[in-house]
Amino acid sequence: MRNVVGALAFLIGLGIGMIGGAALLAYAYQAAGLYPPDDATIKFIARERGWLRDDV
Repeated sequence: MRNVVGALAFLIGLGIGMIGGAALLAYAYQAAGLYPPDDATIKFIARERGWLRDDV
């Protein structure tokens, strides 16, 4: 019984640690501006640089 409780506690801690770590990593990427741009951002940059024409 003690091993089952220990294994369950380990799995719960592992899950919380992975979720917390992923959230911390996502926050760090966002703070550093390392997320890849979405489609709207790519189109905006392309229009600003003259690479994309709306009349085509």
